[in-house]
Amino acid sequence: MVRDVLLPIQGCGACAFFGSTTHAHGGTTMRILFSVLLILVLVQTTVSVRAEPQDFTVTAVMKGSTTISGQKIEYPKTDKAEMASVLVEIQPGKENGRHMHAVPTYVHVLEGTMTVEFEDGARQTFQAGSGFLEVVNTVHSAKNLGEVPLRLLVVFVGEEGKPNLIRPAKHQASDATE
Repeated sequence: MVRDVLLPIQGCGACAFFGSTTHAHGGTTMRILFSVLLILVLVQTTVSVRAEPQDFTVTAVMKGSTTISGQKIEYPKTDKAEMASVLVEIQPGKENGRHMHAVPTYVHVLEGTMTVEFEDGARQTFQAGSGFLEVVNTVHSAKNLGEVPLRLLVVFVGEEGKPNLIRPAKHQASDATE
């Protein structure tokens, strides 16, 4: 059908333009002309689709398979899987106290700067907008050494009926400077 529509334009100079002398039933020239037109339509359609403004954006925050100390993430082996999330706010100069997580835990710093301090005194710092996987079965504390409140979103991948946060026997939440 396309060939029947294009046959009347055989003598329009398209054959000379594409360097073909074949005129029978549209021949090679018509196939080339049709292919070029099809490509132009597809390119224009693709450009039009990509030029439309988006109503949303997606920004990768964190993707990982290890914690901030290099531990491989292991999901709880249970038929009672549970995810929980909490918002945490720590005032300037304060901390949330020594604790550990027995389950994978994702932390996203919403505002402020978070300093994670480990038992050996080592520290790691995370700015607002960053996310990370916290250490598992390792005692640590989150400190706000800044001058503005620290706000965190914490997501636990745990098990129904089991705690996501465990405090050691000797626990004190105190000034972050002590």
